[in-house]
Amino acid sequence: VTKRLGCKPFLFHTWTAFMEWLGLRDTISTLTLRRLVVQATLYSVWWERNNRFHNSISVSSAVTFSKIDRLVCNAILARRERKKFRNLMIHWLKYD
Repeated sequence: VTKRLGCKPFLFHTWTAFMEWLGLRDTISTLTLRRLVVQATLYSVWWERNNRFHNSISVSSAVTFSKIDRLVCNAILARRERKKFRNLMIHWLKYD
């Protein structure tokens, strides 16, 4: 996901590191897009965890990323008329 945002790949070993990354200001990705991606990632990881725990079914990381990608695209498209969301799709697809 960080690669898609144009950032260097980074492994988040702690919740604190994850939150620090979220709060960083940079010129590569907007804070709105990072927040959207974080929300989609957390939801997908939670969904995968519950699917493994309750149904004993797991999916590959590629499938999980596809789910995250679809969630982000849908969220951007649903809000494309709002000022903060107008150019987010371009940024999201820029580092494909």
